[in-house]
Amino acid sequence: MFSPSSMMTTTTTMNIGTSSTAVGSDDATSSGKERGKTESGTDFGTNSNEKGESDASGMTAVEPPEHQETSAASVELPPLHFNYRWWAVTLYILFLIFCNVIIPCVLFYPLHVYTRISDKELIGIGSAALGVSSCFDAPFRLYRLTRHRVTYGPLISDTWWHLDFTMWTYTLGLLVFAFPLAIAPAIAFYDFFLMSTMMLVGPVGLVFLLSLFAPRLPFLVSSDPKGEQMKPAVYYTLEDVGAVDFEGGREWRRNVQARYKVSPPFRSLMQIQTIYWTVMAAIYCGITAAVTWTTQLAWAFGWVLGQFFIWALFSGIGCYLISKWGLGREREWWNQMRNLNEKTSA
Repeated sequence: MFSPSSMMTTTTTMNIGTSSTAVGSDDATSSGKERGKTESGTDFGTNSNEKGESDASGMTAVEPPEHQETSAASVELPPLHFNYRWWAVTLYILFLIFCNVIIPCVLFYPLHVYTRISDKELIGIGSAALGVSSCFDAPFRLYRLTRHRVTYGPLISDTWWHLDFTMWTYTLGLLVFAFPLAIAPAIAFYDFFLMSTMMLVGPVGLVFLLSLFAPRLPFLVSSDPKGEQMKPAVYYTLEDVGAVDFEGGREWRRNVQARYKVSPPFRSLMQIQTIYWTVMAAIYCGITAAVTWTTQLAWAFGWVLGQFFIWALFSGIGCYLISKWGLGREREWWNQMRNLNEKTSA
């Protein structure tokens, strides 16, 4: 089964995490030489409405929802210390392509051309094939998040069933995705099957859109307690994927939390990235609907499955460019604040 939440957030995490680690390290080094050791928060954040703070012992203290601006003159820009293995990411992407494009197409097209199997039966076979990858990635992530809660879980709760934002969003997408896979073969409604990937990406896009309005959280979301204002969704996925999927653990969560708290440009970048992925999700849904309603099943079947990865590729390139721009803007802002502080001190 496709994993758009993982693909979207893996791309965003790699782009933002790697670049912002360099930004944080450079700024921390240069300012450390000039001012010596300064204090730094260890909370995460993406939206200007939320934060938490972590002390030296690693215990997390949640601040009030009202965001209190932290001056760059009094705190370092916390580096994220993000690491990942290219070969692991590449193998995962190839695994998704193999399970969700190659296997269904290898089964569908030869059977469609050389046998008398009905379209209804072919769609049933395709529906079964699309469930292969989710049998591996979702349970593995859930196991790591629950069995090793203290290492990878959200900061403010050690309750095993308090899953993070990414796990809940992915689960929601899979539940909606299951409807066309189960129903379409039974009622011979093939367009419904072709729109199954749209029904996986769509709910994720809606959650991203909702987060832009910063509603009060009715329950714990990742490391944010009930009652806090919701951060942009890209922040939560950045925190969650970096902590669980890339094994950054709670240290990564605290580092991202700290970066959010002290860096207005970083919060702005999270907002922009969330808007970007919301728009890209809408574009994907629109293209899928257009192909489904205007083309024949034999052509649309392969295109709909393959277009997700084409969409992910071009969306990832855009995400990378936005990340480079946003993190460069963040570096420039911190340099200006540091220079201003030096002039004021002099």
